[in-house]
Amino acid sequence: MRPPAEDKIVQFIRELDAAAETETLARLLAEIASHFGLIHFTLMDVPRPKAAIIPALVHCTTLPRPFIESHDHVGLLRFIPGSPTHRRAGAPMQWSLADIDNPDDLSRTDFAQRMRALRITMGIVFTLAADANHQTGLLFFGDREPLGSKEEFALTRIARRALRRHGELRDHHGQQIGSLSAREKEGIRWTAEGKTSHEIGGILGLSDHTVNAYLANAIRKMDCVNRAQLVAKAIRFNIID
Repeated sequence: MRPPAEDKIVQFIRELDAAAETETLARLLAEIASHFGLIHFTLMDVPRPKAAIIPALVHCTTLPRPFIESHDHVGLLRFIPGSPTHRRAGAPMQWSLADIDNPDDLSRTDFAQRMRALRITMGIVFTLAADANHQTGLLFFGDREPLGSKEEFALTRIARRALRRHGELRDHHGQQIGSLSAREKEGIRWTAEGKTSHEIGGILGLSDHTVNAYLANAIRKMDCVNRAQLVAKAIRFNIID
């Protein structure tokens, strides 16, 4: 495939810079994958030894959830050359399923069959070190010939900006979460349980007016428009279970 025109690359980068939510970032990454003839993407924290299973590390992906849930961080990533578990952050690396499949290794054969069922025969991996202790990986998957050097360079520019923007959003949300008071978090938790302001007030020994004020403050701090969005965002960022 031919690399995208420069104006298209610039457009993607500008749209990534403007993304205010992870959902917007995910939509753009899916569009970027398609533009390069790729099928899926996964944006995730790089697993450490004895890390949690992959679903706890994934921020957004187009891979089917059952596929993600069926692979722990070893099962999904250990066979992909250049994946985040194989190296430090640096240059991108492409891989081919043909180099992974081995009829003498049942685990590799099973992995290859699962990938082919999703029409995945190749991919490319990007990583970015947020700090000395944390890396984020952006993996693209597809069923096409390897990316040419110009395509890879173009996708690298876009992927690095996507990873940086994700880090900026994560830091911003961390500041939002840190600014919530204990009472505001309690209000969110009971709202998620379906309680009204009057019921929450009875539980916490507060007036309806005070409960409404706490929740209004939480909505403002979390950049939400209503309680439903507040609860959804609180669940997504593990403020409540």
